[in-house]
Amino acid sequence: MVGYTLRQERERQNLSISDIEQGTSIRALYIEAIENGEYDKLPGKIYTKGFIKNYAKFLEMDVEAIAKEFATDMAELEAEEAANTPLVEENSSDEKKIEPEKISKPEKKSVGFSVQEESRHPSSFLIVAAVVLIAAIAGGLWSWLSSSGGDVAAINPPQQQAQPAPAPTPDPTPVANANPEPPAPSDKFVIQARFNDRCWILVTVDGEVVQEGVFEGGQNLSWEGKENITFRLGNAGGVEFFRDGKSLGVPGGIGEIADKTFTRQ
Repeated sequence: MVGYTLRQERERQNLSISDIEQGTSIRALYIEAIENGEYDKLPGKIYTKGFIKNYAKFLEMDVEAIAKEFATDMAELEAEEAANTPLVEENSSDEKKIEPEKISKPEKKSVGFSVQEESRHPSSFLIVAAVVLIAAIAGGLWSWLSSSGGDVAAINPPQQQAQPAPAPTPDPTPVANANPEPPAPSDKFVIQARFNDRCWILVTVDGEVVQEGVFEGGQNLSWEGKENITFRLGNAGGVEFFRDGKSLGVPGGIGEIADKTFTRQ
């Protein structure tokens, strides 16, 4: 495993993990993860490869041989994960089929049966009688209204008188300031970053760490500081910096680890 190879060489040179961190700008947490083969604790495959190449370069080892050993380790891990992944059957034999003949259908009662059953109860008879009585009263009232010849006057809602529109109020003439004050200069500055590729980044503003994480390509972020803003990048070629709308360029190549500091001018 490539992590074991790097650790052996580090111990042979009597170097500590802290020495590697200071010499490569790789966090001690990531160095320990590389040596232990715990790749799930690292930002991603492309960044892990960059960390390992910088680690080997610092120890003056054969960088290409170490990169090939890392590729072999990753291939073995991917093959092991594929072997341990259970296959999902698309059509399971245990699926139960619903037989059409077992689906119960609601019973339907004939109309005659329903009327006969309902007519056996006295309350149903009273309801029918009440409905007939109400219908007779309504029919008599309608007949009387029809014979009246439409003498009932229609009620029209009162019409509202149109109100005159208010006269427009003239806008006051602005008084020009004879002595305009210039805007006060800001004691802060802003740095913008546009991510063109996936990149791990650690941001320190005025000596305080304010953000750390992995950001995808297409994202745009900005930070505000008084004295200085420092960036540690795991993929320097994937980030472009801006200040006041002007490009400050890309601080390095793809997969390179780089530190970049901006100060208030």
